[in-house]
Amino acid sequence: MTSTTNAQQTYRNDLLRAPLMGILEAGWTTFALVIAIRYFDASETHKAFVAGAGPMGFLLTPITLYFAANLRTSPSRACAFVFGIAALLLVGASIAQSLLFFTLFAVFSQVSAVQQGPLMLQIYTENYSRAERGGRMTWPFILTALFSIGFAFLGGRLLDQKIEAYHWIFIIMTVAAAISAVACLKIPSSPLSRDNVGNPWQSFSLIWKDRFFGFILGCWMLLGLGNLIALPVRVDYLANPIYGVNASNTTIAMLMLIIPAVVRILSTKMWGHFFDRLHFVTTRNLLNIFFLLSIALFFFTTNLYLLGLAMAFQGLAFGGGKIFWSLWVTKIAPDAKVSSYMSIHMALTGLRGTLAPFIGYAILSRSTPASVAIIGMALIAASIVLFELVRGHARLRETS
Repeated sequence: MTSTTNAQQTYRNDLLRAPLMGILEAGWTTFALVIAIRYFDASETHKAFVAGAGPMGFLLTPITLYFAANLRTSPSRACAFVFGIAALLLVGASIAQSLLFFTLFAVFSQVSAVQQGPLMLQIYTENYSRAERGGRMTWPFILTALFSIGFAFLGGRLLDQKIEAYHWIFIIMTVAAAISAVACLKIPSSPLSRDNVGNPWQSFSLIWKDRFFGFILGCWMLLGLGNLIALPVRVDYLANPIYGVNASNTTIAMLMLIIPAVVRILSTKMWGHFFDRLHFVTTRNLLNIFFLLSIALFFFTTNLYLLGLAMAFQGLAFGGGKIFWSLWVTKIAPDAKVSSYMSIHMALTGLRGTLAPFIGYAILSRSTPASVAIIGMALIAASIVLFELVRGHARLRETS
């Protein structure tokens, strides 16, 4: 099969998978937390676990990649497997009657699904040329955002009418995960190499053996913590009446998913072009500034229009952030080891994403949402400065 045919087949199946990812994204990032808060009256600990499920899964990606390479399986088959497991666990979430079992099934279904990250990046690296990767990602991300909007709106209306109908939310997510498994199975890819992947310790050693990579990961850690400690607190800020907003489920879905998704759709093509054409640091810090503006505006008002504007900034940042997060290691990593680099990037994303909800809620329990915002903004500002320090690095000049 020619490289052009591989690229076309990858793109076609990625376009099929993208709408389903929008459904899953909306379900896991917003509805799981809303249901935990409003149906099960979840504690701060349960809410933190639900909010941190995806990042917890990221921590396991080097291990998943290692086992997949040892089995000599292809990334496509490995992706199909993890989506199949996620579908089975979502069945459990759809029938759960207790907070404990709902939390377990909701958390572990997302933990399973996110294992596809470094595997899909290896597929993109193998099947797409370096010059087209950003452009190839734009329409799948647009479709993901469109279906996230639709599912957020319909799911929010359903939960406003009857919160007990959350079962249907997870049944739809089950179907989406199952079809995603089939779509992944049809994507061409070569078996993973144990020599290129290595074991998890060898992958982690890239942090100090490749010092430039380690420095970028440190900058990303500050940025990620700043953004992620505030992200789950946004839902609490909107849903908890003590903060003065007390928004309906539909309004929460509108603010947390629909507005950011619309702006994300409108900006994705632009960010894909920026990723392929602009300097690494220029694109990264533009995104960082929009993240900072979103936090600065969101937590200091109860006005729905201003909250909507804040989430528009968040959507603008996510429009490019998703592309940048998914592909940036291809700018600096050897093609044969890109999945190993990505697995470590995801593992550290998982570390901060796991810690961030607990940190955010710990700060919130002792102070106010504004305090969470100030700390988050300070961390993002520090990351902007540190990224600027490597603007002239030789490896970035080669890819700009």
